[in-house]
Amino acid sequence: MKTSLECMACFLNQSLRVTRLQNCSESQQREVVLAVAELLPALNLKQTPPENAIPIYAKISEITGCADPYKEIKRIENTKALAHLSALKSELEHSASPLLSAIGFAIAGNIIDYGAADRFDIEATFEKSRDIAFAIDHREQLLSAITALKPGASILYLADNCGEIVYDSLVVEILAKTGCKVTVAVRGLPIINDALIEDAIDAGLDKYARIISNGIACPGTPVSECTDELQTLFNESDLVISKGQGNFETLSEVDREVFFLLTVKCKVVGNHLTKMSDNECSLSGNGEMVVYHSRQKNT
Repeated sequence: MKTSLECMACFLNQSLRVTRLQNCSESQQREVVLAVAELLPALNLKQTPPENAIPIYAKISEITGCADPYKEIKRIENTKALAHLSALKSELEHSASPLLSAIGFAIAGNIIDYGAADRFDIEATFEKSRDIAFAIDHREQLLSAITALKPGASILYLADNCGEIVYDSLVVEILAKTGCKVTVAVRGLPIINDALIEDAIDAGLDKYARIISNGIACPGTPVSECTDELQTLFNESDLVISKGQGNFETLSEVDREVFFLLTVKCKVVGNHLTKMSDNECSLSGNGEMVVYHSRQKNT
């Protein structure tokens, strides 16, 4: 997915949000926003929005002197999510399809995205995952793909944000119980509220999967820029599950089969998904839940 003009305004809004999170003075807020505005003309619109976010957040960190402004928020979101985990696991025990229910909860968790907003009603989003039809619903295809895997098969699970990653553990635990070898990939360096290795461990994912870093500070997974290990796993794993909007933005046009799990929080992403999936109804980007099976072959 390429960067659009709408992304420019979003980058400015994000830069202001970060400075206010850090209680920066009004003069420093202005300095950051103006510095980010100077970067915009040089951005490569053929790149994905997460790739273009790298220099944006690097500039913000340079001016504010803070490399990980969301560090405390990430800890808080993981702690809050862990407090919900027992009740959700109990609900899964009584579900007709625990894996499908877990997928719904994990996608609901994708609402916790500080690149898109700063307030989230996770309880309402859980209810939505239980009761509202998915805008694009390839859950049965995903379930069939998982069922077809033999013990020892490899699954690469591309994680996204803190808080959300705790709900991902519901899916990852079930995947691990199938006898498959699950690897969870997280970001290599701080970027927004995206999860790092320590965050994944705090969320308990190391109980069920191997945790690896993608090696970069990008709110997505531009495979060619990631570690050799990540590239190999992405190309050779028997199944790739991509969580979150940023991962979708960077991987929507890759040449391999991917299952995308996300909450759509952006009209640009909604339009792109609508076109890619030949969806009859357009996605507005106002929180639609999606499981999209991509088997795209690029030319």
